[in-house]
Parts: sequence; C-alpha cells; structure tokens
Amino acid sequence: MIDLRSDTVTQPSKDMLKAMCSAPLGDDVLGDDPSVLALEEKIAGMLGTETALFVPSGTMANQIAIWLQTTKGAAIAVEQDAHIYQYEASAPALLSGVRMKPITGSRGLMSEQALLEAFPSDDPHFSPIEMLCLEDTANRGGGTVYPLEKLQKLQQIARDRHCSLHLDGARFFNAHVASGISPNERASGFDTISICFSKGLGAPVGSALCMPSSMRRDAIRIRKMLGGGMRQSGILAAAANFALTHHIQKLEKDHFHARQLALALVNMGFSVQSPQSNMIYFDHPQAKKMVELANKEGVLFLAVGPKTIRLVTHLDVKEADIKSAISVIQKLDSALS
Repeated sequence: MIDLRSDTVTQPSKDMLKAMCSAPLGDDVLGDDPSVLALEEKIAGMLGTETALFVPSGTMANQIAIWLQTTKGAAIAVEQDAHIYQYEASAPALLSGVRMKPITGSRGLMSEQALLEAFPSDDPHFSPIEMLCLEDTANRGGGTVYPLEKLQKLQQIARDRHCSLHLDGARFFNAHVASGISPNERASGFDTISICFSKGLGAPVGSALCMPSSMRRDAIRIRKMLGGGMRQSGILAAAANFALTHHIQKLEKDHFHARQLALALVNMGFSVQSPQSNMIYFDHPQAKKMVELANKEGVLFLAVGPKTIRLVTHLDVKEADIKSAISVIQKLDSALS
C-alpha cells in the first residue's frame, strides 16, 4: 500500500520506537516529566522563543494561542483557505468568542492589500481585528511557502494596528527546508507559533505552542480546560525530540519526491500546481472516480474537490513508491479517458 493521503500517516521507525521506550518519564500535569521538559526547551531554543508547551494537537495549540491573545467579541484575520478557518470546527467562536475574518490570498498566501482593507473603522458596530494568524506552509494553497519579505510586510501591517501575531506552523520545518531560512528567522516577529510533530516530521502524536514565558501559566490552564493535560507524555515527547534531531533534513527528500510526481503528472498532460514543499495538487475531471480506482490498486490519495486531487509525500514514501504511483495514475487516466 502506498499512502499519499497525508504526511500524518507516517509510522514510527524502529529507532524512534527505541527512543520512546527508553524515555525517562514523570507526570507532565505535575510539571516533572523530563522528556517533555527537554522537548519544550529544545523547540523553544530552535525558534528563539522563551518557552514552549507540549500539547496533543496542532488545533489545540492554535486555539490556546487565540484564547490567550484575544477578547470576546473581537475578530481574528485568517487567510480564506487557512486551516484555522477551514478545518478547526469554528473553535475560535466557541472557545474564545471571536469571529474569523477571512482575507483573500493567492495559493494560501494572504494579500497585503486585502489585509489592509479588512481593518474596520473605529466604530462600535464592528468587531476590531485583534490578531493576525498566518499558516506556513499553506496546506490548501498547495504546501506553499511564505517568502520572508511577505511575512514581514504582513507582520508590520498587523503591528501598526496593535494586533498580536500567531503562526500556524503545522509544517513549519517544511518551510524552513524549502526556503533555506533558519527556524529562528522564520519564527521572528510572531508572538506565538504552533509546531506540529506528527506531519512531515514523522512523530505519531503531538504539537508545541512556542511563546513568551509570561503566557506559559495561562497556556497550561487553558490546556487543562481543553482536556489536553497528559501524564507520562514523555513517551510522545521523546518521539517528537527524535524527529527534531533526525528528520528535519529528510524533508528535502519528500520535496524532491513531490517534484518528481508533479513532473510526471505534467508530462501526462495534467494541470498541476508546481510544488514548493511536499504537496501536489492537480486537476482531473473525474477526481473522485480516480481516487476510488487508485485505492483499489493500492495507491491512496484524496479528492479535495470535484476536479482536484491532492497527493502528499512523506517520510515513509520511497523512490519505488513514487514510480509505482505514477504508473497507476497513468494507467487509470487512460482507462477513464
């Protein structure tokens, strides 16, 4: 089975499992799990923040960040295809009492002009925008990487209007590897950054919220209210720590595989978004049928629209898998033509 549905499907390697089984453990709710503390210190140091908090998921990390930095009745600015807007079940409204203001963009990258125009006048009829949330890489945009200059321009627009800044860095290290820009520099300027360990990095579970030390106590309290307090979670933290040590540079191989797939699809005559990281989006008039037939051939991917297919390369996808997937898609396309 060749699974290209998402980079969340990766399985722990033998070495990662060894690290998990040998991890020193405590009780993280009591604040004394050494493996969790080591992970939090490591990821905070890599991004240049004062502290970090280990949480079960990226969605929880994002929602804690929003809760910490907004007031009820306000708004947060998000790109129209952002994960927070599309895939987090309206959690900002329910949990933080804020509405989401979708901002237009291109391939998931927010438009500076659209953000400028989104800020309302100082009128009690309108919700003030208190927070800007960006996503890097941009999932629905095709794994698009923000140019650093664009990030900085958007940050400045928000800062000039006294907004806090959050980065949904679910695939932050894909952006780091694709751009060649250090994690510290890509994270600079944000108040909070969420990092997901269970996507391209290949850990089974877990995310971190990186932030100033002044936010940590309240972040732990919110994590507790959301049911995110875990006990011997050092088992999971050890997997994340292993991924940070051993898997970041392997992301370039995933990106290379994505480019291989994209080139083959272009040569078959498909309209393909040129991949910047590990995602390939291409058009097919019978997307759902193509996915259904490919699954029967042992190649899994997703139809994300009536005519749009997404494939995602990851740690468990090898060179031979890419060749096999290309062969299956070519065969099925001929059958469906």
